[in-house]
Amino acid sequence: MVPSLNLYSFFYFGLSLVSGIAYIYFRSRKEELTTSFRGLLIPLFSLFFWSVAWSLCNSFLTPLTGYVFVFLKNPAILVLGVSTSELAFRFQKDLFPTWRVWSFRIQTGIAILAGVINGLGFFKRKILFDPKMEFYVPEQSSPDLWIRLSILSIAIALCCILINTLAALFAKYNRFSGIQKKATGGFIIAIFGILTLAFADILVDMNYVSKPTYLFILTNLTIIIMTILVLVSLNQETVPSSVGFKIMTFNLTILYLILSIVANFLFNRFRIDIQNEMSREKHNIKTQLELGNVYPFVYLTDLVVDMQEKNFRINKINFPTNEIQSLTKRIPSYEEFKVETFSDKPNGIYWTSDFYAKNHHFLLAIPYLEYRNKVHQTVVWLIITLLFSIFTIFMLYPVLHKTSIVYPLTRLLSGIRRMQSGDLFVSVEISSKDEIGELSKSFNDMISIVREARFQLEQKIEERTVSLNNTILELSDTQEQLLHAERMSTLGKIAASVAHEINNPLAAIKGSIQFIKDSQFSEDKQELTPLEVQSDLLIAEFKNKKRSEVTSRFKRKRELTQFFRSKHIQDPVSLADTCFDFHIETIPKDYLHLFDSEEGIEAFQTRLNEHVVRFHLGIIETAVERASKIVFALKHHSYSGPKENQKVLSLREGMESVLSMYSKSWKPHVEIDWVHEGDPMVFGHADELIQVWTNLIYNSFQACPNENGRIQISLRPAGENAVIQIEDNGKGIPQEILPRIFEPFFTTKELGMGTGLGLSIVQKIIENHKGSIQVESHPGKTLFTITLPLANS
Repeated sequence: MVPSLNLYSFFYFGLSLVSGIAYIYFRSRKEELTTSFRGLLIPLFSLFFWSVAWSLCNSFLTPLTGYVFVFLKNPAILVLGVSTSELAFRFQKDLFPTWRVWSFRIQTGIAILAGVINGLGFFKRKILFDPKMEFYVPEQSSPDLWIRLSILSIAIALCCILINTLAALFAKYNRFSGIQKKATGGFIIAIFGILTLAFADILVDMNYVSKPTYLFILTNLTIIIMTILVLVSLNQETVPSSVGFKIMTFNLTILYLILSIVANFLFNRFRIDIQNEMSREKHNIKTQLELGNVYPFVYLTDLVVDMQEKNFRINKINFPTNEIQSLTKRIPSYEEFKVETFSDKPNGIYWTSDFYAKNHHFLLAIPYLEYRNKVHQTVVWLIITLLFSIFTIFMLYPVLHKTSIVYPLTRLLSGIRRMQSGDLFVSVEISSKDEIGELSKSFNDMISIVREARFQLEQKIEERTVSLNNTILELSDTQEQLLHAERMSTLGKIAASVAHEINNPLAAIKGSIQFIKDSQFSEDKQELTPLEVQSDLLIAEFKNKKRSEVTSRFKRKRELTQFFRSKHIQDPVSLADTCFDFHIETIPKDYLHLFDSEEGIEAFQTRLNEHVVRFHLGIIETAVERASKIVFALKHHSYSGPKENQKVLSLREGMESVLSMYSKSWKPHVEIDWVHEGDPMVFGHADELIQVWTNLIYNSFQACPNENGRIQISLRPAGENAVIQIEDNGKGIPQEILPRIFEPFFTTKELGMGTGLGLSIVQKIIENHKGSIQVESHPGKTLFTITLPLANS
């Protein structure tokens, strides 16, 4: 069985190549893919299997292709339909789980039933050579109802599956908004395209549409649909992809479409040339017969039959004389050549045409296999062209896109890094007027705004700090002389003015810090290269090491500088200084290989620069958080909360929400023991009570020892009250200062580490809720007991 490629062999080979590349790429990253994106693997594999089955059918002239057509291609299209439907239900969000489960069961049953009907009907259908599809297929039309049902079963089942899928997608489309709605719209277009092909298949099976036209549209529309599905899935959530991969997907799609269109025009031209050549052969034979030549001289023809006299003028294939009668039943074709089969074997396929000479009806037949061999050679060269084109795209991709995309992005990234290092006078060169150019311009505008905001902020912070210090000194001098209410009123006024003036610039700093972190740093370690991972390990190894003696430190720095200079690193002195800032005084042997290549040096410098930037951003963030805490404490200390809009609250839910929200930010070495009896309900404000639990638990964490810390939290009803106890095993509160811990501005913490307002705010909130708070403390134990009236008391 020798391969004999035809026009559609190229189409389906290209489709299998493109879908196979996509499947292998995503299959290799299966563990990194999101749940909904993994669902695309089965449709991709089904498409690959389906296109391979089509390629086999079109590449061999043998009746065995009928088995491939029914038992490989048709089940593959059913699996493609069911898996695509499952992907559609899970796309973005699984909004209809019950509908999805039942749809999968019913659609699987329909697919199995259609496959069985198609397979059983196959044995009642003859395997014939289809002159339009140009390979052996089961009989595609028959008056028998069972045979027609087996022919249409696959297309009908696929239509039912896709209509149900479209209904689910439209239901999702109505519920989504924004980007999700737009992505779902793209998915609907893809599914609608597949449904259109399924309906077209029904029309083809009922002989309403030409098979060659349908197959050309089928291959090209299929790859467009799968490209839409891949790109839509890539954009729906974070998956391991890149702009480069998306561009490559688009390039491969365009390449395939262009080559398929070129191939279609080429084969149409090739078929016209063959028809013209056969027409010339026909005209030559007709001329010889009219001139009286009984046995004409021929070039291509194997058979010339005088249908009127029922004898042969040319018979190279030893066609039986008694079979001439069967040829009279055929419909004559005088204007053009058509493909006919004289036997079940491939060598019995011929191009035939009729003509009249000397008032006699003649039939001539030209072997189809010679035409197919010429087509085979052309298709082979087209396939080689496709493979070479794909190889060229992969090889030239860096050159084609670096100048217009990679280099401008690199300049922009360099500018962002300089800004993160504190250089607010950086400016990015704008080399184009495209989206990257607009992004660079926006960055330049943003850095100008940040620079002005920083200068204004520094001036305002300096002014407000002086004002705040003066106010605190005045309050301290008059504290013992003023009544508590008057002090709270004064603090309220101060808080209002300070919060109004300071919160806005602090928010701007926080937003800028978060923007820099989100846009620059990725927390996904899987995206790092092996060299970058090794660089992180090298930096982490020296993170907690102590510095060496001063006398040996200078010697080590000189040695490290000489080492960097030997590796031809630019500015080795600056790099050595940065390393010493992070306690890296020497390079261990296990990491020397990092500096043997430019890639390793660049990876080390990149990761080291990121640690430097993170360090300085942390300093800024800590300073802003301290200022925010001062403003927040001043603002809330005199605020007693609204007397109205109180509601019944669950103390257990409030405490558990605090433990859940803040557990990750507290010390990992402290053990929390949370016990509650029932779920006491109180009447009050949830935000204020959450502030109480946060303050008390945070103080307990700070008091706990660095090892074997323990905090016990209990909640229980006691008569008409609810009792909450928070106990820690810290060093305790000295007895001489225990009576003063609820006074405003009283604190034992270091300067800048506390405001002295936390416990004062706690006491005021508890009193506003008609409750009480007591504390007892000695070394190894500090216990806060809060009593609140129950809601039904």
